[in-house]
Amino acid sequence: MSTSDQTTASSSATVPTAARQAAQGATAAASPGASRFQPEIQGLRALAVLLVIGYHFWPHRLSGGYVGVDVFFVISGYLITAHLFKEAVSTGRVRLGRFWARRIRRLLPASLLVLLVTALAVVTFMPSTVWENTQRQITASALYVQNWLLAADSVEYSRMDDSATAVQHFWTLSVEEQFYVLWPVLLVLVLALVGADRLQSAPRVRLVFVGVIGALGIASLAASILFTAAEPAQAYFVTHTRIWEFALGGLLALLMGTNQLTGRLGNLLGWTGLAMILAAAWFYSDATAFPGAAALLPTLGAVLLMACGGKVGLTGVHRWFSLRPAVAVGDWSYAIYLWHWPVVVIAPMVAEAAETWPVKLLLILGIVALSALSTRFLETPIRRAEVLRPTWRSLVAAAAGMAVVIVGTMGAVAAMERTTVSTGDLAADDPCYGYEALADADRCTGPVEGDGTLDPPPAEVVAQNDEPEYSGCQADGEAEGVHECWLGAEESSGDGTIAVFGDSHASMWLPAWDSYAQQHDKRLLVLTRSGCTPRLSAVDDGSDECEQANEEIVDQVRDDESIETVIIAASQVHGGFGAPGRDVDLPAGEEEIDDVGRAMLAPVDIWLEAGKEVVVMGQVPRMHEEDEDGSLPDCVARNEDDLSACRDTLEDTRVGDRWLDRSQEIFSGEDGYHFLPTEDLLCDDETCYAVIGGSITYRDDSHVSRNYVADVSDELGRRLEETLRG
Repeated sequence: MSTSDQTTASSSATVPTAARQAAQGATAAASPGASRFQPEIQGLRALAVLLVIGYHFWPHRLSGGYVGVDVFFVISGYLITAHLFKEAVSTGRVRLGRFWARRIRRLLPASLLVLLVTALAVVTFMPSTVWENTQRQITASALYVQNWLLAADSVEYSRMDDSATAVQHFWTLSVEEQFYVLWPVLLVLVLALVGADRLQSAPRVRLVFVGVIGALGIASLAASILFTAAEPAQAYFVTHTRIWEFALGGLLALLMGTNQLTGRLGNLLGWTGLAMILAAAWFYSDATAFPGAAALLPTLGAVLLMACGGKVGLTGVHRWFSLRPAVAVGDWSYAIYLWHWPVVVIAPMVAEAAETWPVKLLLILGIVALSALSTRFLETPIRRAEVLRPTWRSLVAAAAGMAVVIVGTMGAVAAMERTTVSTGDLAADDPCYGYEALADADRCTGPVEGDGTLDPPPAEVVAQNDEPEYSGCQADGEAEGVHECWLGAEESSGDGTIAVFGDSHASMWLPAWDSYAQQHDKRLLVLTRSGCTPRLSAVDDGSDECEQANEEIVDQVRDDESIETVIIAASQVHGGFGAPGRDVDLPAGEEEIDDVGRAMLAPVDIWLEAGKEVVVMGQVPRMHEEDEDGSLPDCVARNEDDLSACRDTLEDTRVGDRWLDRSQEIFSGEDGYHFLPTEDLLCDDETCYAVIGGSITYRDDSHVSRNYVADVSDELGRRLEETLRG
């Protein structure tokens, strides 16, 4: 949440005199070339940062507090545009190097310090499972591209379950820094194309700037609305969906400058702006499509509050925002924003009491105090340091600081990873390693989890999410057409084909089925897709690629005589979809089947009718469904001294409608139907385990880890062979 060096705006960017006089209660024009300190903007900064803090500490209480970020964007657009406009009018140009050097001296010292301190705190207090992701995000944050990294992660299937890192909040700073690069370059190009010498006067420069910024803002707002509707996860982070918010502030600076509407009407509009911001903070939530059109409420509210108000009497809205405590918090708001999120993430790892209200209030007071100190003794002295005044020195210092943070973080993570390698007697070649500890409890005495040794360690298990064993065998969710991948025996030696159909919960078992196919001279046809439930639902113009591909797959497998066996597997949790688009005659029984059930069971019925052997895998337990503190490997990393803390009850792991599990009753006795249970690979009669025989069972909360799949591959092959033999 960066800001300009001073809360000032050029008064040469004022409304025309006639318009000012016509406006009810408008203030008198400032003298040309003057600047005026606006303490109410510092108060608005204070409000914005407190909304963000309230949201992060109490997300269920102040569910829309994230709109404070958008208020900051409007303020930045206002201040920076005013600064650049004043320079353009007074000199006929904008000195880019000088502008960027000032931003560097103002912003980088505090941000780089927070990144470095956070890196050390993360490797000291956070589980090893988050180190790698934190390291990559610190690198992206130091280079101010964090928002684009998060946008990419938001649509990358393997990273959708990643918990927030301690530096995730740097995405907003990345957006602002990109704005600081784009905005002056844009205005320089405008001056070059139009010719500042031909404009001759501030009104003409203003007119051109208003036209360019207004057009850019309208284009950005349209893109924000459309992209938020199509890809909300990405739209939240990317720069072009936020530029219009800066443009709003810029237009305010150009059209009104430091002048404000006061009087009764102006003050009423100011209070209205405040009400708009608070309404968004209170009524919005994570379910709100944002930014898009929803961001208009808090941003226009910020514009109204900055442009309208008064300081006279108790009803003067700017009077309250100009009070000394509000201005002080506004002065520290940048540092407060930097420090608060690492505290929110790391403090609960240090002490559980950090989740209580009294401790949260103490933490907030500590954050404010730390921010005041870092502003006073780090940010301000460096910003004013004469040794950094030359532009080239500021640029060199910035590059050196970024390098120190990036290299230092990598070194800290590497050093800590060397000290966390598990040492113990239980390893993959032990007769009681992994599944054997659960399957042969009489021989493998002691706790199911093992002796405390973890092989592989949690960080390596989490890394499996980014390193698919069969790269390219799982189609992307929105990929067009049917994606085929062939494993198992070679085509020349294969005797029949086994097809695997489903989502990522089918792909995770591929090592077992590849091994089985090779042992039995079968070709293995993989027909899996990320986030695509193996269902047959109605296809129309509004259908997605998943539905279209599944329709083709069902017909392809039905008509291919070489495919003898189909294995179906899926997650317990899936999106909404309707009834199948073709008639399906499911077996009559006591089970009541809704449209979703009919869609999921339709492929089974169609393939049984075609004479295929259909093997339905049981849906694996979904661990820690109500846990918001990270994935199962995170829990293991935090509780290596007591692995039982990460267990879950079998009943709690059964979520959703579980139609594949319920297919046992529906197709019981049907020729060719087979059910392959999986719960007993991970659970006993009452408990599901995070660790079995030293092997971590999941790489997140629902995908079985690669090491555990390898350990149960022989058992799965034996079960498949037995069930196919009848």
